[in-house]
Amino acid sequence: MADFFAHPIVCNTGPLIALSRANLGHLLSKLFPRVMTTQAVVAELTAKDAGDAAEIRQTLAHVEIVETSTPDPLLVTELDAGEASVIQAARDHGITGVLIDERRARRIAAEAYHLEVRGTCAVFLRAKREGLLPSIRPVLENLVAKGYFLGPQLMTECLRLAGE
Repeated sequence: MADFFAHPIVCNTGPLIALSRANLGHLLSKLFPRVMTTQAVVAELTAKDAGDAAEIRQTLAHVEIVETSTPDPLLVTELDAGEASVIQAARDHGITGVLIDERRARRIAAEAYHLEVRGTCAVFLRAKREGLLPSIRPVLENLVAKGYFLGPQLMTECLRLAGE
């Protein structure tokens, strides 16, 4: 795939939470031709009465919720329901790209199912590159302040790639 952002993707829970908390869910429809997620992901997003429910609803307005077949048994035994459904949805719909943050799910998607995988940081980097975000440092710092986990290595690498 020449350009990950030029093709439809299936998005997992983590990136949707991060984009929602940053009030940047609209970036999905600006950066991708089609963004899908699954009912299992929506169930994870709405399972708790979280303080960011309104932001999550706004983000979901930019996402198509698709049906999936029963996930491959490997997926069900190795990953949570949302991650398994995202990979299965990509397979069911002939999508080659997934947006997943969790390391184990990323590895399985790439190695076992040959999907192209990106995470939330890639979305922020592309948004900055396209002039949709002036800087990603304040976005990342705001996410961390709101309790979203970003490992120090990931934060450092994301900022390095952004030239910040």
